[in-house]
Amino acid sequence: MGRFILICMLTFSVFYIPSDVDASWLSKAWGRLEDSLDRADTHAPPSITDTRKDIGRPLSQEELKIAGVPMHARFEDVKASLGAPQYETKESLQYGGITFYGQLWQGLGRVSRIDVSNRDAVTARGIAVGDSLKQLVKAYGKPDFIKDDYYFYGYQQAYSDVIRGLYFTHDGKKITHIRIVRYD
Repeated sequence: MGRFILICMLTFSVFYIPSDVDASWLSKAWGRLEDSLDRADTHAPPSITDTRKDIGRPLSQEELKIAGVPMHARFEDVKASLGAPQYETKESLQYGGITFYGQLWQGLGRVSRIDVSNRDAVTARGIAVGDSLKQLVKAYGKPDFIKDDYYFYGYQQAYSDVIRGLYFTHDGKKITHIRIVRYD
């Protein structure tokens, strides 16, 4: 009988692993897996300066919108939608951390670039300044190209200044700035 108890105790001690140890190990492993998204499978052409071929893919007009304002919206329409800006020039309208920059077409200011410097707005896929690169890659997938401090999603036409897309500037872990452009 003593032998049976000894075998049972030995078996129990070998196969019993406390659940708090399992949870700790699992949490750490999951954290490493999530952290790997910051580095994994985001290889892309290294620079926008190579204009010998088209880069990326076209995004829809919905993707190129912030705070309900689409690219090429007239400044008057932006003000009608969002109210009076905090700061205004002929080339820009600023609403908190969102600045709409424009170009003049036939004497009318139209939005051609939107900069977001804080969490005042999110992209069409729910990404905001302060979100992690993990969240960005989860929402948008592999970038169309990567430069040292930003990921680009969108399209650049070869041998031209045509660019339509989103730039996500980052500090290596978090998004610090979002820029949406449409230059045709």
